[in-house]
Amino acid sequence: MSKPPGAPVFFDVDGVLLDSLPQHLAMCSDKAREYGLELQVPDLQQFRRMVASGVKVSPMLDFFLAIGFPPHLARQAVDAYESEFAQRYPSHLFAGIDLMLQRLRIAGHPMGLVTSNIAANVEPPLRAVMANFDPHCLFYLDRYHPPRSKSWCLAEGARVLGAKPQDCVFVGDQPADAAAAREGGWMFLGVSYGWGLLADDPAARIVDSPAQIADAILGP
Repeated sequence: MSKPPGAPVFFDVDGVLLDSLPQHLAMCSDKAREYGLELQVPDLQQFRRMVASGVKVSPMLDFFLAIGFPPHLARQAVDAYESEFAQRYPSHLFAGIDLMLQRLRIAGHPMGLVTSNIAANVEPPLRAVMANFDPHCLFYLDRYHPPRSKSWCLAEGARVLGAKPQDCVFVGDQPADAAAAREGGWMFLGVSYGWGLLADDPAARIVDSPAQIADAILGP
């Protein structure tokens, strides 16, 4: 997958840059109790197996529905998520993300974000590394109304940067991310430490750490 300088690299955020799955599951448990729902919220490994099997969990309406919230309470939980999550359930960068991004930036790779989360939830925990990303290539769920698909955002990112989609790489952690890359004509690189890709998945190139992201893109 070694890519020459100038090849764009875009990232999904939750599960790739931010360690946020425990916080999302904790909020689900709290909201289920608040709403009087008798739900068995999955643990980390159960949830990852769900996602790996193809269960759609983003954007957050799909997350709550997948856990078992009825539609009207899932919509109510999304409203609470958008106003409460960043303050009550803070996320953190995975170890090594800053160094990985620095390596790619120094090597000349323009970078962007494509996420099904909103800016208010991801920019604060990404503050220390935001300077690595092209400000024209920050595709949040709430950037467009109505929201655009990830594949559309990838295509638009390539257009903005004047790059051919086949020269670009999207780094994600769910089967849906791999599908978006295929639809947008981008190469896909998956991570096994996120929300739902298995290390032995034969359908995608999978790496196990942030350092290996840079290794895969920069080559030997």
